[in-house]
Amino acid sequence: MKQLISFCAFIAAVSALLLIGNSCSKSSGNNSSGPGNNTSGTTAQAAYDNQSGGIYKGTLTGSSGYFVVNLQAAQPYVVYQWTDPASASDSLPAASLGNWQSGQALSKALFTGTSGAKIWFSVGATGGNPSIDSVYFPSHQGPVYAAIAKETSSNPVRVYQGSATPVSSNGGKCVNAVVNIWTAGSSAMGTYLTTTGEHGAGTGTVSGNQVQISMGGESGSLSISSDASSITGGVGGSTCSHNISLKRIF
Repeated sequence: MKQLISFCAFIAAVSALLLIGNSCSKSSGNNSSGPGNNTSGTTAQAAYDNQSGGIYKGTLTGSSGYFVVNLQAAQPYVVYQWTDPASASDSLPAASLGNWQSGQALSKALFTGTSGAKIWFSVGATGGNPSIDSVYFPSHQGPVYAAIAKETSSNPVRVYQGSATPVSSNGGKCVNAVVNIWTAGSSAMGTYLTTTGEHGAGTGTVSGNQVQISMGGESGSLSISSDASSITGGVGGSTCSHNISLKRIF
């Protein structure tokens, strides 16, 4: 998506795209002994819908992966996993919450894994403006882009990952890209990273099985499958058009 101009977008109270400049792991160790290393048991509880506690989910782009912030567990933690390349994952218990309780804001709370991975997370007292402020994943050089949303009991977050393929190369101006999208209720957000290193994001709306999304210079309508397991469709602009194909991770 060479023509998808870099565009960092924020959806009020539920999402943020961040360029994380630290080293980032594609090969950190798998820590199966932590508080959790997958997304099971991470459905948002209604008691936390309007508090800083609860569940936050999102995508990692820089290859491709996902993460879950669990602030409703007895011992809060973050899990992340790279799906491309596969198997790099870790569970990161809270390292700096002190006497924090749900309903209080967090500012750059540190979560640390046995692999040495570190994630800093912030959120407002009512669950607004969540953000992954910084990450350190050992052994991976290069940026990571995180898009995050708060899950509520009525609006689960669904994460989709895949790719965008140019309809034509247009003399090399249009290229392949990793594309990740989350949906939550009527909101959606997508991030992309092209094979030439360009990156950006876009916001969208969900109505029924349709996602209307705009990312930089391209926009279009994507379709969610009847079982919500995939998203497909096309986006286009004045210079390039792409076919998007995504599979649901959770």
